[in-house]
Amino acid sequence: MRSFIDFPLIRLTDLFYIIMLNIFQKVNKGQWLLFILPFFLFGCEKDERDGTTCAQNCIVLSGVVVDTPANKLLSDVEIGISFQYYSSFLKPSISLGKTKTDTKGKYSFRFDASKYLSREGFFIVSVKKNGYYLNAYHPDSYQSVASYDLDELKYDTPTDERIMLFKRGEMELHLKNVKKLDLKMLSVSYGPEKSNTGFSIAPVPRDLDTIVRITIPADMESVLKWQGYNGPNPLQLDKAATVNSEKGSFTRYQLDF
Repeated sequence: MRSFIDFPLIRLTDLFYIIMLNIFQKVNKGQWLLFILPFFLFGCEKDERDGTTCAQNCIVLSGVVVDTPANKLLSDVEIGISFQYYSSFLKPSISLGKTKTDTKGKYSFRFDASKYLSREGFFIVSVKKNGYYLNAYHPDSYQSVASYDLDELKYDTPTDERIMLFKRGEMELHLKNVKKLDLKMLSVSYGPEKSNTGFSIAPVPRDLDTIVRITIPADMESVLKWQGYNGPNPLQLDKAATVNSEKGSFTRYQLDF
């Protein structure tokens, strides 16, 4: 049995690394340094934290964080507030600060938005809590859950955002090409029916026998779908299954095709 890293898993986040590697191979080290230096100087988040002491004419971003599907209010969830330019090239996002939900799952963050009136951008609310996730690709990082333009916010009028998080579980997905099919690509999607994600393997070895570990909700059903391609059109290989996490956090599934 091979590890899944023996085969090319195609994800959108991987394309950046492929492009950067291709550039690195074509330029010398001095040119490479000059190329990436602007990203370190301008592409990182700028930390201002200027909103925590606002007393009047404030924007108030507030709401609750709940578990899906139990609708249980979640306390001690980290909430991050930032400002992002519409054109982010060479312009860092600006961190306005962080707060946490209280025992009733509520959060509230006040800041002075007057300095951003002339800037082209929007405000982002991000969340993070151990054992929970929203983005299956990056379950351990901050998850952007809401964004606001200045024209939809009013001074001293709290927003009422309801943020839904998933309790984190894991699936050990065993992929095996038992029919020795010649496929140019295998596409797999997984997760809650209305919030699924996925990955692709291309090309697909005839002797494919590998395990992929993926993040799924621990307390609700996930839909697993897979489809094979030999060109632009999918083959008849198009199936789906419903899976649940065993013991609330872990499950295995054998995907033979």
